[in-house]
Amino acid sequence: FFLSSCSVAGSWIYERADGYLADYFKEFANFSNEQKNEIDKVTENYLDWFTRNELPIIRSVLVDLTNLNNSNADNLINKAYLNGQGLFERSNKYFEKSFMEFSKTLTDVQVEEIKNHFEEIQIKREKSRKKEKSYSEEVVKNYVAGFRRLNFKLTKSQKEYVEANVKELKNTRSERTFFQEKWVEEFIRILKNRNDQDFEKIIISHLRAFENLGDEEFQLNRKINEQISIRIISGVFSKASEKQIKGSARRIETYITSINRILSNRSLD
Repeated sequence: FFLSSCSVAGSWIYERADGYLADYFKEFANFSNEQKNEIDKVTENYLDWFTRNELPIIRSVLVDLTNLNNSNADNLINKAYLNGQGLFERSNKYFEKSFMEFSKTLTDVQVEEIKNHFEEIQIKREKSRKKEKSYSEEVVKNYVAGFRRLNFKLTKSQKEYVEANVKELKNTRSERTFFQEKWVEEFIRILKNRNDQDFEKIIISHLRAFENLGDEEFQLNRKINEQISIRIISGVFSKASEKQIKGSARRIETYITSINRILSNRSLD
């Protein structure tokens, strides 16, 4: 979402991101006006926090990536990945306390509505996957689209490189779905017992457990896939032409310009 919004109208979209996020959360149940106001407040505060704390980090990573070349691709892609992972973890942690307090205001009916909403999401996801091509073909398509967003058109040999490495990926879709469903089942069970004495500790622990979803084998395969993904991206850039590298640098600079605009607007508030 972030890179997609970093365009000519990037700052305009970004400043409304809290509204999009709030609307997403409001779809989970028929919340009261008071609860909706609380969701609005939390998401607005999150955008402020993200702008102050995370956006400068993203800007720094993008500035580094404008200097990406054949010799430093592996190092810079690894660094960017680790920063992205850290951003995800910090964002999740930001919502923990707010979600814990909000959960205490839920009714039994709302908990059931949340359960039903998760089930609807899963049904839609399964229907969507039935329309997709094979796992490898779908992943290759995503890589081609990702490079295109960076103004980087893959050559035939580069696409073949991507296709060859994608074949090594572990298809963990069914396992991920299974473990996500188990996580949601436990999540709903915890919400139903929100008046228990140890609720706060239990819900926080469960929210954090989502970052390490699955058993040991699933986690191992996930790590393998992460390393292959990093290898694919850094490998393509390591053999990229000067024209491709300059093209991606120009696109990244447009993202940086949008971030500068956002930070400048916020400093004037």
